[in-house]
Amino acid sequence: MAVYEFPFRTGKVMIGYEKCQDCQNYVCVKACSLFGGAILRVEDGKPVLISEDANNRCIEDLTCELYCQDYGNKGLRIGLDMFGLNEYRDKIGRH
Repeated sequence: MAVYEFPFRTGKVMIGYEKCQDCQNYVCVKACSLFGGAILRVEDGKPVLISEDANNRCIEDLTCELYCQDYGNKGLRIGLDMFGLNEYRDKIGRH
């Protein structure tokens, strides 16, 4: 499965293009333009960044994922780092 990934300040966006193929509405792109930094566009039937450095303009509102999961084909996911998790696990003795 082809996955398009790009980082932003505190995580990364992962878009599974197999699920995007049958998408009729691209709500992830619409949500980003309405509520976020308008960093996504549709190119060849797939959501992509509008430019190589557009990820630096992401405001991390997470609406692209919420809308994709609720109203789209569930192809877009956001992975967030859990800052301090490893240190906390070390402190309590769990790994």
